[in-house]
Amino acid sequence: MTNGHPPQDGQPQPEGYPQGQPPQPSAYPEYPQQQGNYGQYPQAPNPYQRGPSGPRATFWQRLGAYVLDIIIVLVPMLVLFGLLGVFDDLGDNPNQFQSFDGANILTTLIGLVITLSYFSLLEGSPSGQTVGKKALGIRVIDQHTGGSIGFARALGRNSVRALPSYLPLVGWLWGLLDHLWMLWDKENQALHDKVVKTFVVPVAAYPIQITDPGQQQSFGQQSHQQGYGGQPPGYGPPPGHNPNP
Repeated sequence: MTNGHPPQDGQPQPEGYPQGQPPQPSAYPEYPQQQGNYGQYPQAPNPYQRGPSGPRATFWQRLGAYVLDIIIVLVPMLVLFGLLGVFDDLGDNPNQFQSFDGANILTTLIGLVITLSYFSLLEGSPSGQTVGKKALGIRVIDQHTGGSIGFARALGRNSVRALPSYLPLVGWLWGLLDHLWMLWDKENQALHDKVVKTFVVPVAAYPIQITDPGQQQSFGQQSHQQGYGGQPPGYGPPPGHNPNP
């Protein structure tokens, strides 16, 4: 007699378990595992953590990228100044760049516009990379979404970095403090990063996801290549999201 139940030998067994042995309950819920530790959403800062909440670009990576970018910006700027005749009287008046006449103010404004345009257009692009950042394998991302910060926020980011440095007497102090701040900041952010809520991260940890020309694949959105949980491989859920409600 079977009392209405099929024989033990007739019960289907889950795959991966020996025949005749039922699966053992787990003490922990089984969530989809993420492939590696790459492409995660930026995590919210933890007051108890000792280091950054995710991979960050190093001080030397950022410095190297900045030096390369400044060299790239200076070349067309010097050519333009030469065409405008800025250097014509430099031999007769070597202190002309320290004066506050109209020509000096004009060259300062031109240099500022070129510099802000270069950094803002490229850092606000879907890749978040200037030429220097691309060479060093780093990029700028939004602190909360991990995506592009857009031109407006990139302009604000670079204005916070550049404009105070033009203040008389104390401008150099701001520039020094702004760039050195990341050496003791928990999230490795410079001051201009903290103001506009951005991270500078290695591309290897936060890859650039572009599905169509000029369009960035947002973090957590589905693409043609599916991974665990219906998400692109290497991308986890947003902070605080329960993957198995």
